[in-house]
Amino acid sequence: MKKIILLLLILMITLFLYPSKVATLAEVLKPGTISVDDNQLYVTEGTSVFIYSLNGFSLLKKFGKQGQGPQEFALHPRVPVSLDVSTDKIIINSLGKVSYFSKSGEFLKEIRAMPNFFNFQPLGNQFLGLGQSFEQNALFNTVNLFDENLKKIKEIYRADSGLKGPGKGIQVLRKPFIFQGYENKILLPGSQENLIDAYDTQMKKLFTIKVKDEKLKITQDFKDKVIHYLKTSARTKDIYEILLKPVTFPDYYPAIQAFFVIDDLIYVMIWKKEHQKNQFYIYNMDGKYLKEQWIPLAYQNELEPYPLTLKNGKLYQLIEDLENETWDLHISTIE
Repeated sequence: MKKIILLLLILMITLFLYPSKVATLAEVLKPGTISVDDNQLYVTEGTSVFIYSLNGFSLLKKFGKQGQGPQEFALHPRVPVSLDVSTDKIIINSLGKVSYFSKSGEFLKEIRAMPNFFNFQPLGNQFLGLGQSFEQNALFNTVNLFDENLKKIKEIYRADSGLKGPGKGIQVLRKPFIFQGYENKILLPGSQENLIDAYDTQMKKLFTIKVKDEKLKITQDFKDKVIHYLKTSARTKDIYEILLKPVTFPDYYPAIQAFFVIDDLIYVMIWKKEHQKNQFYIYNMDGKYLKEQWIPLAYQNELEPYPLTLKNGKLYQLIEDLENETWDLHISTIE
């Protein structure tokens, strides 16, 4: 009897701590990203795109394959194919191009991108895109503005990548390099690690969000786990000895882990965790603070959550069930 009670308590605690499981996506083996609109869920895996109904989570369509053709995608070794479903089209980022599909998965057109630029986000009839620049023996990540044909207009932000060069290693947990375009606003990291700056499309500053910086100490146990992950992960093990070693850390976690702009709200995710939940601060599109929220979140390693997205007051996350070797969709409601 005591064993039964203990098992029930464990089950109740597990249900309380983790987001609610709603479906197993049996077709998915190793997802890269997930996206959601009002009617459908989209999952990328390598060069494949899965479209699921939000009503019952049945598979509606799968498309995409490796290649350079009009309906094919090329992979960056360390950057997954990604989607933007915020418009009435599916906009797919892959190496060297942006592809447009209907929401039912029918090919419409593609635009070839300039070399060394990727991760394009629509911004009205323009785009934001990520680039890289190697200058003075340092690698910089850049955010750039592009026209409707993916021709670069100008660079609008840059930051040191943290890679110091062969034999000099990498610094992890730097100020996060995040950019987000939403309607006529561009959100970028501010001059300090707890700031987010918002601009219009002419790069006039509109407002600054200042997030509380609690100075969370990074433990040695965390450092050891990060180094072990970089040594053994399929994405990094082949470059660990050459480019990543030695791994250095700041004394404290950055004030901001990530931010998301969706449904006229800005969700700022903090490194602070309690009871398998992450702390979020939520703001409106004028930068006004609305509330704090603790949302269940599962991590695939010390640095990265499992694939997640937000939509309509819900957090969607794909979490691997290691015992059953499946990928399960979990949903948390944001109050």
